[in-house]
Amino acid sequence: MTGLLPSVGIRGDEAERAAAGIRKVRHADVERAVAAIIDSVRREGDAALLRYEKSFDGADLPRLRVADEELSGASASPELAAALRFSLERLKLVQGRLLQAVTLSVAGDGFEVGVSPSPLPSVGCYVPGGRASYASTVLMTAGVAKMAGVGRVVVCSPPGKDGRVGKAVLAAARLCGVDEVYAVGGAQAVAALAYGTEEIKKVAKIVGPGGLYPSVAKRAVAGDVLTDFFAGPTEIVVVAEEGSDAKRAAWDLVGQAEHGEETLCGLVTDSEGFAGEVRAEMEALLPRIERRDYVTGALRAGFAAVYGDAGDACRFVEALAPEHLEILSSEDYFAPRIRSAGLKLLGPDSPCAASDYCMGTDHVIPTGGQAAARGPLSVLDFVKMDWSLSCSREGLGRALGGLKSLAYSEGLPNHYLSVASRFGE
Repeated sequence: MTGLLPSVGIRGDEAERAAAGIRKVRHADVERAVAAIIDSVRREGDAALLRYEKSFDGADLPRLRVADEELSGASASPELAAALRFSLERLKLVQGRLLQAVTLSVAGDGFEVGVSPSPLPSVGCYVPGGRASYASTVLMTAGVAKMAGVGRVVVCSPPGKDGRVGKAVLAAARLCGVDEVYAVGGAQAVAALAYGTEEIKKVAKIVGPGGLYPSVAKRAVAGDVLTDFFAGPTEIVVVAEEGSDAKRAAWDLVGQAEHGEETLCGLVTDSEGFAGEVRAEMEALLPRIERRDYVTGALRAGFAAVYGDAGDACRFVEALAPEHLEILSSEDYFAPRIRSAGLKLLGPDSPCAASDYCMGTDHVIPTGGQAAARGPLSVLDFVKMDWSLSCSREGLGRALGGLKSLAYSEGLPNHYLSVASRFGE
C-alpha cells in the first residue's frame, strides 16, 4: 500500500498557502443539484420527497412519517440501550451546566438587565444514514434540543431499501423524547424542514451533520430558516512530535477515516521519520480492518505536514481550522496557541472517537474551515436569549447627559427628546 498521507511543507510563508491548498475544493456541481432538489420540494411537496427517496435511497415508501406506535415501541439491545443512556447522561451533565451558566441578572446605577434562555418552538434534526447508522447523532441533536426545552423536535433520517429508518436511530429518538421521525434524507429532507410539505411541517431551525448534499442544502436555505453551520464530511488533524506513540496516531486517523473518502485526515509533526512510522502502522492495520476502502481513500487524500518550527505548525493549523484537533504531545504549547479548531482533544488519552460518543462533548462541529469562527453544537443553539431592561426614574435621569450627546452626534434628536420628555423637557 502506498500513497498514504502524502507530505506537504509548512515552513514559513508556506504554512498558510498549504492550508489554503487543502481547502481548495469547490462544490459548484453539488450546489446546482441541491438548488434543483430544493425547488422541486417547494413546488411538489411530498411527491418530490417520495420520488427522491426512491431514486436516491432505493426506498419505495408508502408514507414518510414513522408511525407513532413504531417509534414508541422502538428498542435496542440491552448493551446499546445502556450505552445510549450513558452518553445522554454525559451530555446532560455538560449541557445542563452550560444552560444554567447563561442565566444572569446585572444591577447597575438605577438599572437592571436580565438575560435568560427561552427554548425555540421547533427544531429539525438531520441524522445521516447510508454508510453507517448514527444513533449517537440523535442524542447530539434531538437529545440536546429536548434538554433545552424545545417543544417540537423532528428527526429526518434516510431509510434503508426496505423503507425503514434504522432500529438504533429509532431507539435513540424514543429515549430522547423526539416528537416526529421521517424516513427522508439528503437535500430533500433539509428542504422539507425549511419550507414544509403536506406531511412535514416546517421548523424554526435545522441542525445536524451530513454529507455534502444536506450540508450544502442547509447553507442554501439559511436565508429563510435558521440553521446551525456547515457540518459536512468529517475532519481530523493529529499533532504529534517525534517520540509520540505512532500507533495511537495511526489508529485515531484510521478511526475517523472510516466515515468515507471525503474525510479530511492530516498529521502535523516535526519529523519525517515519525510520519513514516505512522504510515507504517497504517500499512499494518489496513489488511485487517473493516471499511478498508473508505479508510484507504481518505488516507490517500490526506496529508502529513512536517514542520521545522512549532510556530509554523500553529499557523498552518490555524489557517486550516479543522473540525477535530488531536494534540498528542506538547499540549501545553499547542493548545493555547491554536484557537481555530472546532474541538481540541488534549493529550494521548483524549481520542477523537471518545468525544464522538460519550464524553459530554457534542459531535456536531463545523467543517470546511468554519471552525475558525465557532465551536460545536450546544444547548445554546436551541434557545433564544431573552433580554430585559428595567430602569428607575433616577437611573434614567443620570443617563440623560450621555444619551443627549450620543443622539445629537448621530443626527437623531428625537431619540433624546423622547427620553427627556419624561423630565418635563
